[in-house]
Order: sequence, then C-alpha cells, then structure tokens
Amino acid sequence: MVRILSSIRLAAPALVLTAALAGCADQPSRDSYVVFFDRDSVTLSPVAQAVVTKAATAARNENAKTIRVAGSAGMNGDPAVLKELADSRAQAVATQLANDGVNGAKIEIRPEPETTIDASHVALRRVSITINPGQ
Repeated sequence: MVRILSSIRLAAPALVLTAALAGCADQPSRDSYVVFFDRDSVTLSPVAQAVVTKAATAARNENAKTIRVAGSAGMNGDPAVLKELADSRAQAVATQLANDGVNGAKIEIRPEPETTIDASHVALRRVSITINPGQ
C-alpha cells in the first residue's frame, strides 16, 4: 500500500501539469503561446502539438506578419548543451507550425531573452510562440 501511495505521489504533479496544459490548448486565440517539452526530449507531446496547432490556427486567422519561436536555454547546466537543446526544441515547434500551414518565411527562430524564470527547471523545457498580427 505504501508503494502505491508513493507512486501516486510521484506521478501526481505530472498528471496535474498534463491536465492543465491540455486545458490551455482549448483556450481562445491569443498572440502568445508556451509549449512545454518532457525532460531531455525534443519531441512534441500530444498536448504540445495541440498548443502549436492552436498557435498556427491563430497565426493564419490573424494573417500574421511574423511568428517568433524562442526556446529557453535556462541557466542550470552546461550552457552549450542547454542552448543546443533549446534550439532543437524551437526548430521542432517551427517545423510543426509549418506543417500546420504557417508560411515558413514568416517564422523567426530567435533565442529567448533570459528572465528570472530561467533559473527554474521549467525554463529548460519551454518554447514560446509570439504572433505579430498582420493588418
């Protein structure tokens, strides 16, 4: 019984985060989206794909001038490794945006400016999408 409770206690945060992120995918259009990756992964989860698809739909509907995709490298660990991971994740998001119908010429991959959140473990797993709406 103790083993079961311990397993539930360990899995609960991941389940809550997954449910919260799934709810984000169902929200109305906006100009900023955050995509989270699993630790040490550059593969979009189904929830992350839903967020990117929502951003792509908004970009197309708003006739976006540009779509900025920025991976966070964070600050904890080997900077070169973190930058490569962040760049690979940003490229995965940009590729999915293009697959979802966004004009690749409008997608700009740029480094994320460092913020205080970069000291957290979440920063190591996020890519932000910012839509610059057209006129």
